[in-house]
Amino acid sequence: MTNVDQRKLDLLVIGAGASGMAAAISFQQTLTAQGKDPADVLILEKNERVGKKVLTTGNGRCNLSNKDMSLSHFHSHNTSFAGQVFSSVSPLDCLAFLEEIGIVTTAEGDKLFPMSKTAASVVDAFRFQLEDLKIEVAENAVVTEIVKDQDLIVRCEDGRSFTSEKVIIATGGACAAYTGSTGDGYKWLHELGHKVYAPKPSIVQLLTDNSVTKALSGLRLDAEVSLICDGHVIASQYGEVLFTDYGLSGPAILQVSGEVSRRMKKDQLTVPMSVSLRLFDEDTLTCIRGELETRRKSFSSRPIDQILLSVLPQKIALQLLKSSLERPMALPVSALSDGDIGKILNTMRAWNFQVLGTRSLEFAQTTIGGADCDGFSPETMESSIVPGLFACGEVLDVDGDCGGYNLTWAFASGILAGRSAAEQFLNGAEA
Repeated sequence: MTNVDQRKLDLLVIGAGASGMAAAISFQQTLTAQGKDPADVLILEKNERVGKKVLTTGNGRCNLSNKDMSLSHFHSHNTSFAGQVFSSVSPLDCLAFLEEIGIVTTAEGDKLFPMSKTAASVVDAFRFQLEDLKIEVAENAVVTEIVKDQDLIVRCEDGRSFTSEKVIIATGGACAAYTGSTGDGYKWLHELGHKVYAPKPSIVQLLTDNSVTKALSGLRLDAEVSLICDGHVIASQYGEVLFTDYGLSGPAILQVSGEVSRRMKKDQLTVPMSVSLRLFDEDTLTCIRGELETRRKSFSSRPIDQILLSVLPQKIALQLLKSSLERPMALPVSALSDGDIGKILNTMRAWNFQVLGTRSLEFAQTTIGGADCDGFSPETMESSIVPGLFACGEVLDVDGDCGGYNLTWAFASGILAGRSAAEQFLNGAEA
Protein backbone atom coordinates (compact mmCIF):
# COMPACT_ATOMS: atom_id res chain seq x y z
CA MET A 1 0.00 0.00 0.00
CA THR A 2 1.18 3.51 -0.76
CA ASN A 3 1.76 5.79 2.23
CA VAL A 4 0.07 9.19 1.82
CA ASP A 5 3.08 10.84 3.47
CA GLN A 6 5.41 9.73 0.72
CA ARG A 7 6.92 12.42 -1.48
CA LYS A 8 6.51 11.79 -5.21
CA LEU A 9 9.49 12.62 -7.43
CA ASP A 10 10.20 12.63 -11.15
CA LEU A 11 13.57 10.99 -10.50
CA LEU A 12 15.22 9.64 -7.38
CA VAL A 13 18.95 8.90 -7.36
CA ILE A 14 20.52 6.97 -4.48
CA GLY A 15 24.15 7.95 -4.03
CA ALA A 16 25.89 11.27 -4.70
CA GLY A 17 29.15 9.83 -5.93
CA ALA A 18 30.57 10.23 -9.44
CA SER A 19 27.97 8.05 -11.19
CA GLY A 20 24.99 9.32 -9.19
CA MET A 21 25.77 13.00 -9.71
CA ALA A 22 26.47 12.37 -13.41
CA ALA A 23 23.13 10.55 -13.72
CA ALA A 24 21.11 13.33 -12.09
CA ILE A 25 22.83 16.03 -14.16
CA SER A 26 22.39 14.04 -17.38
CA PHE A 27 18.68 13.56 -16.63
CA GLN A 28 18.09 17.27 -16.13
CA GLN A 29 20.28 18.26 -19.09
CA THR A 30 18.29 15.97 -21.38
CA LEU A 31 15.07 17.67 -20.33
CA THR A 32 16.40 21.22 -20.66
CA ALA A 33 17.87 20.39 -24.08
CA GLN A 34 14.29 19.68 -25.17
CA GLY A 35 13.12 23.02 -23.83
CA LYS A 36 11.45 21.48 -20.78
CA ASP A 37 11.42 22.89 -17.28
CA PRO A 38 13.67 21.18 -14.71
CA ALA A 39 12.06 18.10 -13.21
CA ASP A 40 11.72 17.27 -9.52
CA VAL A 41 14.98 15.38 -8.97
CA LEU A 42 16.35 14.31 -5.60
CA ILE A 43 19.64 12.62 -4.71
CA LEU A 44 19.79 10.73 -1.42
CA GLU A 45 23.32 10.66 0.02
CA LYS A 46 24.18 8.80 3.22
CA ASN A 47 27.31 10.90 3.88
CA GLU A 48 27.40 14.44 5.18
CA ARG A 49 28.54 15.73 1.76
CA VAL A 50 28.54 14.76 -1.91
CA GLY A 51 31.49 13.15 -3.70
CA LYS A 52 33.24 11.81 -0.61
CA LYS A 53 34.91 8.93 -2.46
CA VAL A 54 35.81 11.17 -5.41
CA LEU A 55 37.85 13.27 -2.98
CA THR A 56 40.12 10.29 -2.28
CA THR A 57 40.84 9.29 -5.88
CA GLY A 58 44.34 9.69 -7.28
CA ASN A 59 45.65 10.50 -3.80
CA GLY A 60 43.41 13.56 -3.79
CA ARG A 61 44.42 14.61 -7.30
CA CYS A 62 41.52 12.81 -9.03
CA ASN A 63 42.70 10.75 -12.01
CA LEU A 64 39.58 11.31 -14.16
CA SER A 65 40.35 9.29 -17.28
CA ASN A 66 43.06 7.91 -19.51
CA LYS A 67 44.19 8.35 -23.11
CA ASP A 68 44.37 4.56 -23.45
CA MET A 69 40.77 3.41 -23.20
CA SER A 70 41.24 -0.14 -24.43
CA LEU A 71 38.44 -2.40 -23.20
CA SER A 72 41.10 -4.73 -21.80
CA HIS A 73 41.25 -2.31 -18.86
CA PHE A 74 37.68 -3.21 -17.83
CA HIS A 75 36.59 -6.47 -16.22
CA SER A 76 33.23 -8.18 -15.74
CA HIS A 77 31.55 -11.59 -15.89
CA ASN A 78 29.71 -10.06 -18.86
CA THR A 79 32.72 -9.25 -21.01
CA SER A 80 30.81 -7.21 -23.61
CA PHE A 81 28.76 -5.00 -21.29
CA ALA A 82 31.22 -2.14 -20.73
CA GLY A 83 31.99 -1.91 -24.44
CA GLN A 84 28.29 -1.71 -25.28
CA VAL A 85 27.82 1.10 -22.77
CA PHE A 86 30.81 2.97 -24.18
CA SER A 87 29.32 2.66 -27.67
CA SER A 88 26.50 4.90 -26.40
CA VAL A 89 28.57 7.18 -24.14
CA SER A 90 32.22 7.09 -25.11
CA PRO A 91 35.18 8.16 -22.95
CA LEU A 92 35.41 11.27 -25.19
CA ASP A 93 31.75 11.96 -24.47
CA CYS A 94 32.59 11.77 -20.77
CA LEU A 95 35.37 14.35 -21.18
CA ALA A 96 32.98 16.62 -23.08
CA PHE A 97 30.47 16.23 -20.24
CA LEU A 98 33.13 17.16 -17.69
CA GLU A 99 34.17 20.20 -19.72
CA GLU A 100 30.54 21.29 -19.99
CA ILE A 101 30.21 21.37 -16.20
CA GLY A 102 33.48 23.29 -15.80
CA ILE A 103 36.22 20.66 -15.42
CA VAL A 104 39.33 21.29 -17.56
CA THR A 105 41.70 18.34 -17.85
CA THR A 106 45.44 18.00 -18.29
CA ALA A 107 47.60 14.97 -19.03
CA GLU A 108 50.41 13.32 -17.13
CA GLY A 109 51.55 10.63 -19.51
CA ASP A 110 48.33 8.82 -20.42
CA LYS A 111 46.51 9.80 -17.24
CA LEU A 112 44.08 12.72 -17.28
CA PHE A 113 43.62 14.94 -14.22
CA PRO A 114 41.77 18.18 -13.52
CA MET A 115 44.08 21.06 -14.33
CA SER A 116 43.89 22.08 -10.66
CA LYS A 117 45.27 18.63 -9.67
CA THR A 118 42.76 18.63 -6.82
CA ALA A 119 39.77 16.31 -6.42
CA ALA A 120 37.99 19.01 -4.40
CA SER A 121 37.65 21.15 -7.52
CA VAL A 122 35.98 18.25 -9.35
CA VAL A 123 33.47 17.78 -6.54
CA ASP A 124 32.83 21.53 -6.52
CA ALA A 125 32.13 21.54 -10.27
CA PHE A 126 29.56 18.78 -9.82
CA ARG A 127 28.05 20.49 -6.77
CA PHE A 128 27.65 23.83 -8.56
CA GLN A 129 26.09 22.11 -11.56
CA LEU A 130 23.58 20.33 -9.34
CA GLU A 131 22.61 23.72 -7.92
CA ASP A 132 22.34 25.30 -11.38
CA LEU A 133 20.00 22.54 -12.53
CA LYS A 134 17.87 22.74 -9.37
CA ILE A 135 18.74 19.19 -8.35
CA GLU A 136 18.11 18.69 -4.67
CA VAL A 137 20.52 16.70 -2.51
CA ALA A 138 19.44 15.23 0.82
CA GLU A 139 22.59 14.48 2.81
CA ASN A 140 22.79 12.16 5.84
CA ALA A 141 19.94 10.24 4.21
CA VAL A 142 20.43 6.54 4.97
CA VAL A 143 18.26 4.38 2.71
CA THR A 144 17.04 1.16 4.31
CA GLU A 145 14.69 -0.32 1.73
CA ILE A 146 13.54 -0.18 -1.88
CA VAL A 147 10.28 -1.90 -2.77
CA LYS A 148 8.27 -2.15 -5.95
CA ASP A 149 4.62 -1.14 -5.69
CA GLN A 150 2.78 0.76 -8.39
CA ASP A 151 5.87 2.99 -8.28
CA LEU A 152 9.23 2.38 -6.65
CA ILE A 153 9.21 3.22 -2.95
CA VAL A 154 12.40 4.21 -1.15
CA ARG A 155 12.43 4.37 2.65
CA CYS A 156 15.03 6.02 4.86
CA GLU A 157 16.29 5.29 8.34
CA ASP A 158 14.83 8.55 9.70
CA GLY A 159 11.30 7.63 8.61
CA ARG A 160 11.19 9.60 5.36
CA SER A 161 9.97 7.80 2.28
CA PHE A 162 9.86 8.70 -1.39
CA THR A 163 8.18 7.36 -4.50
CA SER A 164 9.12 7.66 -8.13
CA GLU A 165 8.53 5.82 -11.37
CA LYS A 166 12.27 6.11 -11.93
CA VAL A 167 15.01 5.28 -9.44
CA ILE A 168 18.74 5.12 -10.17
CA ILE A 169 20.91 3.10 -7.78
CA ALA A 170 24.41 4.61 -7.73
CA THR A 171 25.65 3.51 -4.32
CA GLY A 172 29.12 2.33 -5.32
CA GLY A 173 30.74 -0.93 -4.29
CA ALA A 174 31.82 -2.37 -0.96
CA CYS A 175 35.35 -1.02 -0.57
CA ALA A 176 36.69 1.82 1.57
CA ALA A 177 33.64 1.81 3.84
CA TYR A 178 34.72 5.12 5.39
CA THR A 179 33.62 6.80 2.14
CA GLY A 180 30.13 5.33 2.45
CA SER A 181 30.58 2.43 0.04
CA THR A 182 29.26 -0.38 2.20
CA GLY A 183 27.57 -2.59 -0.38
CA ASP A 184 24.01 -1.39 0.36
CA GLY A 185 23.06 -1.41 -3.30
CA TYR A 186 23.90 -5.11 -3.60
CA LYS A 187 21.35 -5.95 -0.89
CA TRP A 188 18.55 -3.94 -2.47
CA LEU A 189 19.19 -5.26 -5.96
CA HIS A 190 19.30 -8.82 -4.67
CA GLU A 191 15.98 -8.31 -2.86
CA LEU A 192 14.50 -6.98 -6.11
CA GLY A 193 15.51 -10.15 -7.95
CA HIS A 194 18.97 -9.40 -9.34
CA LYS A 195 21.90 -11.79 -9.14
CA VAL A 196 24.87 -10.29 -7.30
CA TYR A 197 28.46 -11.53 -7.50
CA ALA A 198 30.20 -11.48 -4.13
CA PRO A 199 32.43 -8.39 -3.81
CA LYS A 200 36.21 -8.75 -3.79
CA PRO A 201 38.92 -6.10 -3.39
CA SER A 202 40.83 -4.62 -6.33
CA ILE A 203 43.48 -1.92 -6.61
CA VAL A 204 44.61 -3.17 -3.24
CA GLN A 205 47.82 -4.15 -1.44
CA LEU A 206 49.10 -7.74 -1.58
CA LEU A 207 49.81 -10.00 1.35
CA THR A 208 53.04 -11.92 0.82
CA ASP A 209 55.58 -13.92 2.73
CA ASN A 210 56.90 -11.00 4.77
CA SER A 211 60.24 -12.41 5.90
CA VAL A 212 61.90 -9.87 3.58
CA THR A 213 59.27 -7.15 3.23
CA LYS A 214 58.91 -6.55 6.97
CA ALA A 215 62.62 -5.79 7.26
CA LEU A 216 62.24 -3.26 4.42
CA SER A 217 58.95 -1.73 5.55
CA GLY A 218 58.55 1.81 4.25
CA LEU A 219 61.23 1.53 1.55
CA ARG A 220 60.44 1.94 -2.15
CA LEU A 221 62.00 1.04 -5.47
CA ASP A 222 61.02 1.01 -9.13
CA ALA A 223 60.66 -2.40 -10.72
CA GLU A 224 58.96 -4.40 -13.43
CA VAL A 225 56.31 -6.33 -11.50
CA SER A 226 55.18 -9.68 -12.86
CA LEU A 227 52.35 -11.66 -11.33
CA ILE A 228 53.01 -15.38 -11.86
CA CYS A 229 50.43 -18.16 -11.71
CA ASP A 230 51.22 -21.78 -12.57
CA GLY A 231 54.51 -20.66 -14.09
CA HIS A 232 52.89 -18.10 -16.41
CA VAL A 233 52.97 -14.31 -16.22
CA ILE A 234 49.32 -13.24 -16.01
CA ALA A 235 49.86 -9.52 -15.39
CA SER A 236 52.78 -7.10 -15.45
CA GLN A 237 53.35 -3.45 -14.68
CA TYR A 238 56.36 -1.18 -14.32
CA GLY A 239 56.34 1.29 -11.47
CA GLU A 240 56.98 1.98 -7.83
CA VAL A 241 56.85 -0.87 -5.31
CA LEU A 242 56.48 -0.23 -1.59
CA PHE A 243 57.66 -2.81 0.97
CA THR A 244 55.38 -3.15 4.02
CA ASP A 245 55.00 -5.15 7.21
CA TYR A 246 52.38 -7.36 5.54
CA GLY A 247 53.73 -7.60 2.00
CA LEU A 248 53.84 -5.33 -1.04
CA SER A 249 52.10 -2.11 -2.07
CA GLY A 250 52.73 0.82 -4.40
CA PRO A 251 51.20 1.76 -7.77
CA ALA A 252 52.63 -1.17 -9.73
CA ILE A 253 51.37 -3.69 -7.15
CA LEU A 254 47.91 -2.11 -6.98
CA GLN A 255 47.62 -2.35 -10.75
CA VAL A 256 48.03 -6.14 -10.84
CA SER A 257 46.19 -6.91 -7.59
CA GLY A 258 42.81 -7.57 -9.21
CA GLU A 259 44.18 -10.72 -10.82
CA VAL A 260 44.96 -12.06 -7.35
CA SER A 261 41.44 -11.33 -6.07
CA ARG A 262 39.90 -13.07 -9.07
CA ARG A 263 41.72 -16.24 -8.05
CA MET A 264 40.57 -16.16 -4.44
CA LYS A 265 37.62 -17.90 -2.83
CA LYS A 266 36.59 -17.19 0.76
CA ASP A 267 39.79 -15.17 1.27
CA GLN A 268 41.98 -18.08 0.14
CA LEU A 269 43.97 -18.40 -3.06
CA THR A 270 42.74 -21.23 -5.26
CA VAL A 271 46.10 -21.51 -7.07
CA PRO A 272 49.71 -20.76 -6.04
CA MET A 273 50.85 -17.28 -7.07
CA SER A 274 53.96 -15.17 -6.72
CA VAL A 275 55.18 -11.66 -7.49
CA SER A 276 58.47 -11.28 -9.32
CA LEU A 277 60.34 -7.98 -9.24
CA ARG A 278 62.78 -7.21 -12.05
CA LEU A 279 65.03 -4.41 -10.83
CA PHE A 280 67.19 -3.78 -13.92
CA ASP A 281 67.17 -4.43 -17.66
CA GLU A 282 69.74 -6.74 -19.27
CA ASP A 283 72.10 -4.00 -20.40
CA THR A 284 72.26 -2.64 -16.86
CA LEU A 285 72.72 -6.12 -15.43
CA THR A 286 75.69 -6.65 -17.75
CA CYS A 287 77.26 -3.47 -16.39
CA ILE A 288 76.54 -4.56 -12.81
CA ARG A 289 78.18 -7.93 -13.45
CA GLY A 290 81.36 -6.17 -14.58
CA GLU A 291 81.25 -3.89 -11.53
CA LEU A 292 80.82 -6.82 -9.11
CA GLU A 293 83.69 -8.72 -10.70
CA THR A 294 85.86 -5.61 -10.33
CA ARG A 295 84.84 -5.15 -6.69
CA ARG A 296 85.68 -8.77 -5.94
CA LYS A 297 89.28 -7.79 -6.61
CA SER A 298 89.33 -4.15 -5.51
CA PHE A 299 87.35 -4.63 -2.29
CA SER A 300 88.40 -8.22 -1.64
CA SER A 301 88.62 -7.85 2.14
CA ARG A 302 85.32 -6.07 2.61
CA PRO A 303 82.29 -8.09 3.84
CA ILE A 304 79.85 -9.40 1.25
CA ASP A 305 77.06 -7.13 2.54
CA GLN A 306 78.96 -4.14 1.07
CA ILE A 307 79.30 -5.38 -2.50
CA LEU A 308 76.15 -3.65 -3.76
CA LEU A 309 77.16 -0.28 -2.32
CA SER A 310 75.44 2.51 -4.35
CA VAL A 311 73.86 -0.06 -6.68
CA LEU A 312 70.86 -0.36 -4.36
CA PRO A 313 69.89 1.29 -1.06
CA GLN A 314 71.86 -0.55 1.62
CA LYS A 315 68.90 -2.12 3.43
CA ILE A 316 67.44 -3.38 0.18
CA ALA A 317 70.84 -4.60 -0.98
CA LEU A 318 71.32 -6.61 2.22
CA GLN A 319 67.95 -8.37 1.89
CA LEU A 320 68.54 -9.07 -1.80
CA LEU A 321 71.93 -10.60 -1.00
CA LYS A 322 70.39 -12.77 1.72
CA SER A 323 67.73 -13.88 -0.76
CA SER A 324 70.41 -14.72 -3.34
CA LEU A 325 73.16 -16.40 -1.35
CA GLU A 326 73.46 -19.08 1.28
CA ARG A 327 76.56 -17.48 2.73
CA PRO A 328 77.29 -15.44 5.87
CA MET A 329 77.26 -11.75 5.00
CA ALA A 330 80.44 -11.24 7.07
CA LEU A 331 82.54 -13.33 4.67
CA PRO A 332 84.92 -11.32 2.45
CA VAL A 333 83.88 -10.30 -1.04
CA SER A 334 86.77 -12.40 -2.37
CA ALA A 335 84.82 -15.49 -1.26
CA LEU A 336 82.18 -14.87 -3.94
CA SER A 337 82.37 -17.23 -6.91
CA ASP A 338 81.22 -16.47 -10.45
CA GLY A 339 78.18 -18.59 -9.62
CA ASP A 340 77.44 -16.41 -6.59
CA ILE A 341 77.58 -13.28 -8.73
CA GLY A 342 75.24 -14.99 -11.17
CA LYS A 343 72.79 -15.72 -8.34
CA ILE A 344 72.81 -12.06 -7.29
CA LEU A 345 72.08 -10.98 -10.86
CA ASN A 346 69.32 -13.59 -11.18
CA THR A 347 67.61 -12.19 -8.09
CA MET A 348 67.81 -8.73 -9.62
CA ARG A 349 66.10 -10.23 -12.67
CA ALA A 350 63.42 -11.99 -10.64
CA TRP A 351 63.15 -11.28 -6.92
CA ASN A 352 60.27 -13.57 -6.00
CA PHE A 353 57.70 -13.20 -3.21
CA GLN A 354 55.03 -15.78 -2.46
CA VAL A 355 51.55 -14.24 -2.61
CA LEU A 356 49.22 -15.16 0.23
CA GLY A 357 46.27 -12.99 -0.79
CA THR A 358 45.15 -9.37 -0.68
CA ARG A 359 44.25 -6.94 2.04
CA SER A 360 40.54 -6.58 2.73
CA LEU A 361 37.89 -4.51 0.97
CA GLU A 362 38.37 -1.80 3.58
CA PHE A 363 41.79 -1.03 2.05
CA ALA A 364 40.78 -1.41 -1.62
CA GLN A 365 40.15 1.41 -4.09
CA THR A 366 37.52 -0.46 -6.10
CA THR A 367 35.34 -3.55 -5.96
CA ILE A 368 35.34 -6.64 -8.15
CA GLY A 369 31.85 -8.11 -8.44
CA GLY A 370 28.44 -6.55 -7.90
CA ALA A 371 25.09 -6.78 -9.64
CA ASP A 372 25.15 -9.08 -12.65
CA CYS A 373 25.16 -6.95 -15.79
CA ASP A 374 22.99 -9.53 -17.56
CA GLY A 375 20.09 -8.09 -15.57
CA PHE A 376 20.47 -4.63 -17.11
CA SER A 377 20.24 -3.18 -20.60
CA PRO A 378 23.59 -1.84 -21.88
CA GLU A 379 21.60 0.55 -24.10
CA THR A 380 19.77 2.21 -21.19
CA MET A 381 21.17 0.86 -17.85
CA GLU A 382 17.57 -0.10 -16.94
CA SER A 383 16.79 -3.29 -15.05
CA SER A 384 15.25 -6.06 -17.12
CA ILE A 385 13.51 -7.29 -13.96
CA VAL A 386 12.10 -4.08 -12.42
CA PRO A 387 10.87 -1.47 -14.93
CA GLY A 388 11.90 2.05 -14.00
CA LEU A 389 14.89 0.88 -11.94
CA PHE A 390 18.35 1.81 -13.23
CA ALA A 391 21.86 1.16 -11.89
CA CYS A 392 25.23 2.67 -12.72
CA GLY A 393 28.82 2.81 -11.55
CA GLU A 394 30.53 0.41 -9.19
CA VAL A 395 27.33 -1.23 -7.91
CA LEU A 396 27.36 -3.16 -11.20
CA ASP A 397 29.77 -5.99 -11.95
CA VAL A 398 32.28 -3.85 -13.85
CA ASP A 399 35.66 -2.84 -12.47
CA GLY A 400 38.52 -1.02 -14.14
CA ASP A 401 42.26 -0.98 -13.73
CA CYS A 402 44.04 1.77 -11.83
CA GLY A 403 44.47 4.85 -14.01
CA GLY A 404 41.14 6.68 -14.30
CA TYR A 405 39.17 3.74 -15.66
CA ASN A 406 36.72 3.38 -12.78
CA LEU A 407 35.78 7.05 -12.85
CA THR A 408 35.29 6.87 -16.62
CA TRP A 409 32.97 3.91 -16.11
CA ALA A 410 31.11 5.83 -13.41
CA PHE A 411 30.65 8.85 -15.67
CA ALA A 412 29.64 6.88 -18.78
CA SER A 413 27.17 4.57 -17.05
CA GLY A 414 25.73 7.45 -15.00
CA ILE A 415 25.28 9.71 -18.02
CA LEU A 416 23.57 6.88 -19.91
CA ALA A 417 21.28 5.98 -17.01
CA GLY A 418 20.23 9.60 -16.51
CA ARG A 419 19.69 10.24 -20.19
CA SER A 420 17.67 7.04 -20.63
CA ALA A 421 15.48 7.80 -17.62
CA ALA A 422 14.87 11.31 -18.99
CA GLU A 423 13.89 9.99 -22.42
CA GLN A 424 11.39 7.66 -20.78
CA PHE A 425 10.10 10.55 -18.69
CA LEU A 426 9.64 12.70 -21.80
CA ASN A 427 7.88 9.91 -23.68
CA GLY A 428 5.57 9.35 -20.73
CA ALA A 429 4.73 13.05 -20.54
CA GLU A 430 3.88 13.11 -24.23
CA ALA A 431 1.73 9.96 -24.11
